[in-house]
Amino acid sequence: MKNQPYAIMRFAKYKGPEISRIESHDERTKEKYASNPDIDPSRSHLNFHLITPKRRYRAEAEQQIKEAGCRTRSDSIRMVETIFTASHEFFKDKSIKEIRAFFQEALEFLSKHQAQETMISAVVHMDERTPHMHLCFVPLTADKRLSAKDIIGNRKQLCRWQDMFWEHMSKKYPELERGESASET
Repeated sequence: MKNQPYAIMRFAKYKGPEISRIESHDERTKEKYASNPDIDPSRSHLNFHLITPKRRYRAEAEQQIKEAGCRTRSDSIRMVETIFTASHEFFKDKSIKEIRAFFQEALEFLSKHQAQETMISAVVHMDERTPHMHLCFVPLTADKRLSAKDIIGNRKQLCRWQDMFWEHMSKKYPELERGESASET
């Protein structure tokens, strides 16, 4: 039986100091990546942005939070990183143009649920085994509150996000499967 490729989306929340480390990874500012041996620096020139950051990630997050008039605490989530990809076999034999189209579609999906002006960066990594996109945004709600909880939600809402992502992506990529739901496992 042939392995079906899966649509994959993950969220990670960040409070502050670690945002610089995430930026360093996403933007490939280091010469060596001891923590991730899968990165092939000779292929990093193939990486590309769908959203290019205006300034440093943390500075952009703080600026957006300030402009929205939000008060913060030390434990406030200031940035959410979403990783979009698919199983390795999905990308096999796809051209750069086809890969770009896949990630543009993933960006369009998130843009339906989160204002694009809150997005700091969307960078596609082609220098690892499987192409993937890191999309970072400030968790500002439509009414300008800083609330990752309202945007991402709890475990049940995370399953719903996965369902919505798969439904969106499978319209253009019907070969993609929805992974097993955490509610079923």
